[in-house]
Order: sequence, then structure tokens, then C-alpha cells
Amino acid sequence: MSNMYHDGLKIVVTGDLHFRSENPRSRKDAFEDAMLSKLLEVFQLAQEHGAEAIIIPGDIFDTANVGLKAIAKLGYCLNTWIDEFNVQVLTISGNHDLPAGNKAALERTPYGLLSKLGFIHDLEEENFETHFNINFGDMKDVYLTVSGCGFDFQTDTSEGVKQYSTDRYDEDTVGIHVVHSMLMATPPITGMRHAIIDEVETDADIIISGHYHDGFGVIRRKNGKLFINPGALCRLSASEAEMKRTIQVALLTVRSKTDFEAELIPLQSARPADEVLDREAIVEKKEHENWLETFFESLQQDGEAKFLEVQEIVENMANLETLSPGVKDEALRRISEAREKLGRVAV
Repeated sequence: MSNMYHDGLKIVVTGDLHFRSENPRSRKDAFEDAMLSKLLEVFQLAQEHGAEAIIIPGDIFDTANVGLKAIAKLGYCLNTWIDEFNVQVLTISGNHDLPAGNKAALERTPYGLLSKLGFIHDLEEENFETHFNINFGDMKDVYLTVSGCGFDFQTDTSEGVKQYSTDRYDEDTVGIHVVHSMLMATPPITGMRHAIIDEVETDADIIISGHYHDGFGVIRRKNGKLFINPGALCRLSASEAEMKRTIQVALLTVRSKTDFEAELIPLQSARPADEVLDREAIVEKKEHENWLETFFESLQQDGEAKFLEVQEIVENMANLETLSPGVKDEALRRISEAREKLGRVAV
């Protein structure tokens, strides 16, 4: 906990990193170098604006089986920049950080290693708490808590709605909650799992989300709650959406329980899409084929195809009321553990 005196507490918010050493198929540049350049700019922005923390809402790594070279590189840079720029990195685990959405395996992953080494602060393990005095005359202390819920097999399902609430905030505390959810302003045209901003019930004042790479920017609901997703820090495919998307972060400023705002800041280190993404293989296909290619490629990278198929069968059985919620949850947990073991054997 820290005690600060200024015109408001500031936090820099990024999207998913998907850090890896190998180049994605659609990249023409050196992906690892590009990601480190953007991440360095994020730290520099935090210092420039006097931010106390950087929030990364999951998918720090592209896979739970990422190589040692990538782990060492990212860990070294985080450790160096945290000291150099005097800022903390607050995170949660995303679906790419976990084997099969199995949180029980987190300590055996690259994400878990960075957390144990103290290079990142896992918000699901421990809240980040601070308080400060705002310079508006009355000098009243403002208390702020940042909590988080990482991805699991219940995310973006009816059983996962509790992931947006914590029951940890009192009426005088500004609550920021970080999730790795397909949180969107409007429903997608596909059948992917998602959550709608206007339908989310939360006790937090501010929700920060990753997972949805396109992002939705900054949205304030009528009840004053603020939702933030600046979009992924990475570009993994040459889809039309990625070609058009601005790589940016959000600067969140908190002054009181009712006075907070966020602005989007484009990254100067992010090169134009046509310089780093290769569209040649995609433009030869029809648009719906492009979407299918990107979709199935992501499933293949995640190793989720079979897992999702079995998971859907279990959930459909539960919907027919042949399974109790407890049996369903246990079945999905065992599927996650089994898939993790298979992944370790394959490696």
C-alpha cells in the first residue's frame, strides 16, 4: 500500500501481449522485438504521466508451453523496467497463459514463474491496494483497490457471471476489477461466447478487460461504471480488422469514488499494419474463408478444438437437466486436467 498526494492516481492499461519468440505466420517483421518495443513505450508512458501501475489483463504469453528463450527475455525486461521506471505490473491470467483453462496448473506455467519471481503482480492471488490525498481542498484520503479474476472454463458462460464481482469493496473504496472476458458492446455475428457490457452486474466502479483483441476503447454506462479495453498490444493475424486497428493503451485517472476517466493513447512504436502484416495469403480468398482460416488457426494454436467439443457436450447434457451443476463443474475440471496432462506428454 502506498500513500500519494497529487491531482489523481494514474494507471496505464494495455491489452493482451501474447509474447513469443517465434513469428506468427502473418508477421513480416521480428515479432518479439516489436512487442518489446511497444512494451517499453508503455513503461515510458507510465513514467511520463506519473502512473503508479500498468495493468495487463491476461495473455501475457501466447501459450503455456512457450519456450525458455521467451520467458527469460520477457522476465529480464520486466524486471529491468519495473526498477528503472518505478512502476508495478498488475496482471491476471488469460486463456493462453493456462493449459486448458485449468487454474490449478497456473504455478507450473511461464505466467506462474513470472509471478513467483515478483516480475508481475497476480491480482487473483492478492489485491493491489493504495490510497492518496487529492488536492481539491478538503484533503480527504481516497482508497483504491484493484482486484482480478483470470480466465477459466466458466468465463463468458451463465455460471461465470460472478467473475465480474468481488464483494470486497466498501462504499468509500474505488474498485477496479480486471477480467479476461470476451466483453463487448454488442453481440458478435458469430456464436462465440461473450458478455455484453450493459448486462454485466458488478460491484466494481471500473472494469478492465482483455481477451477481445479488437477492443472497445472506453465506455461509460448510464450508472457511471467505466469499462476499458484498448485492444490487444499485439497483431497476430492479417485480418481486415487487424489491418485497420490502432495499437493503443488507455490512461486511467482516478480522483474519487465518483470522479474517474480514461483516455486512449496510440503507441508511436507500433509500425503501420501494412509494414508488419502479410495479406498476400489472405486476399486470395473470400472474406468468409478468411474468417474461418483465422478462427481455426487460433483454435489450433490454443489446442482448444477437442476440448471445446467435449465441453459443449457436457454443457448440453447439463442444459437437459440430466446433470447437476456440481457434476457439470467437476466434469469440466477433469477435462481441463486431462488435457493438460496430454499437452505435457506431447511436449
